[in-house]
Parts: sequence; C-alpha cells; structure tokens
Amino acid sequence: MKFPHLQGREKLLEPLGFTGQEARWITLVCLHSGLFTRDQLDAFLAMTDRTARRFIQALLEVRISSRPIAAAEITDGRRICRIFGKAVYRELGITNVRHRRESSIEVTRRRLLSLDFVLDHPDLPWLPTEPEKVSCFEQLGIERGLLPKRIYRGRANCRVRYFHIKMPIAIEQDRAVFIYIDPGMGTPTELQSWGASHRPLWQRLRHSGRRVELVAVAWEQHLLDRAERLLQSWTAGDMSEAETELLSLRQAVAEADWDTVERYGGLNAALKKMNELARESPLSNGRGMIDHFRLWGSRRCRRGGVRLTNVGSDT
Repeated sequence: MKFPHLQGREKLLEPLGFTGQEARWITLVCLHSGLFTRDQLDAFLAMTDRTARRFIQALLEVRISSRPIAAAEITDGRRICRIFGKAVYRELGITNVRHRRESSIEVTRRRLLSLDFVLDHPDLPWLPTEPEKVSCFEQLGIERGLLPKRIYRGRANCRVRYFHIKMPIAIEQDRAVFIYIDPGMGTPTELQSWGASHRPLWQRLRHSGRRVELVAVAWEQHLLDRAERLLQSWTAGDMSEAETELLSLRQAVAEADWDTVERYGGLNAALKKMNELARESPLSNGRGMIDHFRLWGSRRCRRGGVRLTNVGSDT
C-alpha cells in the first residue's frame, strides 16, 4: 500500500465532501506541506494538465461556512496552491500543524521539497507530525531528553517543541531515515548544527540496532555538493563517551535546557565541564553520527542545475 502512514485518514474528510484519491491527496498535502504545485499533483494522480487545472480550480472554489479553503499564489516565482482552510485541518485532527499559515520563502521551499521527497518514496512509514514522532521514539524506549528541541519562553510559561524544523522522518524495523532539506537560503553551518541536535538520538538508535540513514535534499547542485562533503565525515568512526557528553552539554546550553544544566551545578559549572571535556576529547566533525547517506535532487521543484535525482552515496 502506498503512503501507509495515511492509515485511512483521508476518510476523515468525507464530512467536507472529499472522497477517494482527491481526499488522499489533500490529506497528504496537509500533513507534509500545506501547499503544492501542479507538477506534484500530477505525480500523485497522474492527471493531464487539463484535468489538473480543473481539480485545482474546483479546490479553490470550495467554501466551508462561506470561507474558501485554498488559494492560488505565486511564491518565489512558482505557482502554488495553498490549503489553509481550518476546517480541513480540524477534521484531520492536526490543528496544531502550522502548514495552513502563510510562510517565508525559505519555509515554503522546504515544505515543497518535503512533499516532493515523500511523493517519490511512497512506501516509507513516515511520521508526519510532532506528536507522532515523539510517540514513536518513546515507544522505542528513547526519552524526550534525547530528542532535538527548541524551548519557547513566554511571560507566563515556556513551551517545548520537538523536531521544530519540520522535516520528514521514517522509522522501520531495522533503520531510521532522516531527511535534511536545504532550501538554499541558509549558511553552510546549518546542516552541522542540525546534525548536532540529532546526534544523541542517532546514537541511541544505532545502539539499539537500527541503522541511521540520512538523505540530503535540495534543488541546486552546489547545495548537494556542499552537503556531501560534510556527510562523508559523518559516516566514519565512533564517538567516545567524552565526545557524547560534550555534545549533549553543548546542546543543552545552546537551547537553554536549564534542567540539564542544573544537573552540572549551574551554568558556570556546566561551562567548566565543557572545557574539561573538550581538552579530554576534542569533538570531531560529526564522526560516527550515521551509517549511510544519500543525495537527492528534486526534479519537480528544482530551480536549475540539479544533476542528481535519487542518487545514492553510501559509505
């Protein structure tokens, strides 16, 4: 069955009048991106251009409580259709997903690439939402403290968001597949920072017997080349205990995880411990983080110059 992670969720849209493959498409989009291009629609439903135009036009005309559920836009030079109707997300039980909101160019690119990769890998058991990702890892015996997170602090309270840079993850019996999407607007160090935030989780998965595989996704060749140079260093060797502790402590300080910091006796004591660990075993450039990696260049979303499409680079 293609897209097993949908688990029949598309049937939740029947009260809104959506059924069959069209309901599956809307569900897939809402879970992974909130927006899509006509090429992506065609890849899923194998429509002709004419049929695709009719479907999109019909979708744009749907109104619930006199409010439209979708809009056509030109963003970053691309024609996209954005599904923002609150009723659709409410029926799917994902009202906390931010896909229905307008986003920056960077986030829009990342969402389109995310959907594009999922479309070309329909058999993987994707974990599309934050609760599903957290629940899956907890069922594997991995505590939340090892998951990448960001702490948002307000006047009255603080909120922890796990996997806050929303990118696809699939977990199988013998491997875990993590997708890193480069929208082409960040710095060269962003992949390294993202890997550092995931490293404790990857180490636990590997110790439990699952291979950790990473796919770098982009639509420009130089971004894939840049990722390849770094990922090659991530597949060699193993970490020492000191390196693992140093990485965990650095992450705690960077993300203001004060519960972890207090276990070392406060910030000053934690910084002192970091210096001791760095002298004992300087942290290498990602050594031993993953088992394999691949590079994947989008055909449907590319801006030009991408030569690689679903090309593997296993080390």
